[in-house]
Amino acid sequence: MQPHENYNPYAPPSADVDQGLQTQGDDYVLAERGTRLGAALIDGLLFAASFLPGAVLLIALAGLDNIDPGRLVRHLDDGLLIVGVLMMTVMVLAFQIYQWYLISTTGQSLAKRWLGIKIVRLDGSDVGFVNGVILRNWVISAMGQIPFVGMFVGLVNPLMIFGEERRCLHDQIASTRVIVAPSA
Repeated sequence: MQPHENYNPYAPPSADVDQGLQTQGDDYVLAERGTRLGAALIDGLLFAASFLPGAVLLIALAGLDNIDPGRLVRHLDDGLLIVGVLMMTVMVLAFQIYQWYLISTTGQSLAKRWLGIKIVRLDGSDVGFVNGVILRNWVISAMGQIPFVGMFVGLVNPLMIFGEERRCLHDQIASTRVIVAPSA
């Protein structure tokens, strides 16, 4: 092997390891790990916020200044408690159905849309309901409910994003990847 003019035997090895992963014929750029984390956090906060209208209703109906869950339940009659719980359930379900609709049709939840990333199948096609919702969300959620297995899945799922392809366990199951959304 003949050394090149710029060859330095004492230089650290160098290689652009992300070069083949970032683009594939300029079709896509993988979403950054931090952007995916931000989208997950924002979606989680939006989900938690969907509980608020029902909780506020419960507190308002009870007319309590001091929020004590035990006192709240004692002061509400059964009808008002049912209305508050029903409202919480309806709001959470409505929000979740809307998110599933967005993912099925656009490949983006609200937060993914705001942060400019989207879910696609490995071949670049749209995810649809089966890959985008059932395989990515419902299967992982079901696995998370299995004793002992759920703890392992809950740990492995997000850690897999540190692999070369930046695909979590739910991406592996659904044959999806998260990319930077093309500009409209």
